[in-house]
Order: sequence, then C-alpha cells, then structure tokens
Amino acid sequence: MNAATPEILRAGPRLPAVLALAAALSSCAGRAPVLVPPSSGAEAVEGFGSAVLDGPEARMKGKFAFLFRLPDLGRIEALDPVGRTAFTILFRGDRAYFVLPAKKVYTDESPETMMARFLGVALLPGEMVSLLCGTWAGAGGDAGGLVERDGQGRIVRGGKEGFSFAVRKFFPGAGVPRELGLEGPGTTGRMKILSIGFDPPAREGAFDPGFLRAYARRTWDEILEIVDR
Repeated sequence: MNAATPEILRAGPRLPAVLALAAALSSCAGRAPVLVPPSSGAEAVEGFGSAVLDGPEARMKGKFAFLFRLPDLGRIEALDPVGRTAFTILFRGDRAYFVLPAKKVYTDESPETMMARFLGVALLPGEMVSLLCGTWAGAGGDAGGLVERDGQGRIVRGGKEGFSFAVRKFFPGAGVPRELGLEGPGTTGRMKILSIGFDPPAREGAFDPGFLRAYARRTWDEILEIVDR
C-alpha cells in the first residue's frame, strides 16, 4: 500500500502531526461497494474516513475510524503511521472524552465542543448517523430548513445553524455520501468516507469511559502541552 502520511499543520499550540491518522487504513480499496441503508433507517454506522480541513485553529489532514450509534453514542479512533492508537474520542450522553492512551490522560467537554475540535463543525453523534446515511432531513428532528435534493431524490445539500455540507460524490446504489464538502464558522474542507457499514453488532464497552478511572484528567491546554513534548 502506498499512501502519504497525514498531517496537521498548526498555527500556534494545536494538535501536532503525531495525532494525524494512519494513511494505510483504506489506501488499497478498489471499486466502491454498492451501499443501501436499511429501509427503516440505520441505528448505527461504522467505518473509516479521511478529512482535510482548514479552520481558525489548524489545518488538519488525516484518516480516522468511526462508530456512531443513536441517540448519543460515538467513538472516533485515530492511528499513528505505525498503527498505534494516537487518540480516541468517546461520546456518551452529554459528555465527550478526548483520550491519549499512551500518556494515560484525558480531558472532557460537551459533545459539540469536542466534535468541533476534531472535525471543525459541532455535530452530535445522532447527526453523524443521519449525515452518513444520507438522511439528513431527520437530523435532530430539524435540519434547520436547509435541505436540497437532486433529481433522484438524494440529499445533496443540507446544514444547521452555521454549518453546511454539500455531497460531492455518492456510493453506488443509494444516497449514501462518499465525499462531502464541509463549511462552518471559519472552517472549510472535505470529508471522504473510505468504507462504511450500517447497524454493526453492538459491542459491549465500545462507548464505556469507565477505564478512565485509571487515567489522569487534564485540561485541554494541558493536553496540548503533553502532545507538544
């Protein structure tokens, strides 16, 4: 597999390149599979993605694994270039946890704040399920009045508040986004879905932050100092 190493180019004390994601996860993928979500709607999505984002704090480029489950559960895992977990973000209810396993430290914030730091836009786990299934009109019960469909009935544009997206490519078979343009306050970029599955078997403990009892809690600024060392 040949792949460029992801990077985060920072202006000021932000997440360094070591937190960028391994480029090898899906670099050997061939033709995109035909994807059709369950007709009743998916309860969860799982897969791999990549993002390139220019924001007010940093320029990010990298790949990530994701698992989101309705109504408010999520897990994002980033790997370094040799396959080790660089960081994990857990979403559970009204809290989200940014974890550095190698340092056994973490910090916690609201889900919106944590997602904005990672993706540049403040989306909740349930909204990510809706977005990645191509059913944004149902996100949170209110899509903010911004929904546009193409001649095949697929959602091609949508948004809420200061965030908007445009679908640049779809997976074959249905309206499942494969590549998205993203815009938010001071943020522009794109996200590409490298692989995705719907309603994976529930895995006990995937969203459980109980292991953090053995970790030290730090502030976000302290986390940045640790990863800068």
